[in-house]
Amino acid sequence: MPSFNFHIVTTPYDPRFCSIKRTPETILKDWRLLEGVPFGPDFPATSRFEMDKRAGEMAPDLLPNILSLLMISPRVRTLFEAERVSDVEYLPFELANKRGSVVSRDYAVANLIGSVDCLDAARSKFDEDPLEPGGIANLYRLNLHLDRIPADKKLFRLKQMMHEFIIRSDLLQLLREQGVTGLATLDLDTEIIL
Repeated sequence: MPSFNFHIVTTPYDPRFCSIKRTPETILKDWRLLEGVPFGPDFPATSRFEMDKRAGEMAPDLLPNILSLLMISPRVRTLFEAERVSDVEYLPFELANKRGSVVSRDYAVANLIGSVDCLDAARSKFDEDPLEPGGIANLYRLNLHLDRIPADKKLFRLKQMMHEFIIRSDLLQLLREQGVTGLATLDLDTEIIL
């Protein structure tokens, strides 16, 4: 079996990129999007996320947002499906510009279902979450037990920090080769602040 590296998915700063800062009021029980719980038919078909007025208007393939969501273009969804990214629920939404006009109906939240318990706590550096036993509040260095990651997992949530997404190096390389915009990563075992 080939050996893979893993990376933390982040968003690059680009003043041209739009940013999403609010969850639509039509999405009830939105906590499910942060906890890796399926939404199914409860996700409103007409959910509309609006671009923040202080950010740019360019919509990259991975939409920058402060909601800790993986918001993807149809191109990224096609790549995920072709690569058989497992345990993901695609929740389509409307993307509106700063004036409230819909500019796309093709984006989706990639709701990664479940999580992987693979944190190497001894080699990582973090502050525990005082409100969530076993959870991480602040992360300064991340290391994983690679042998605990299922072979089919190319993209997943870390159990101790559900709002962070971990991507496998082969999927990351493909996304970069395809010119996917709005994608940045942090390496494992390096000093970070999350």
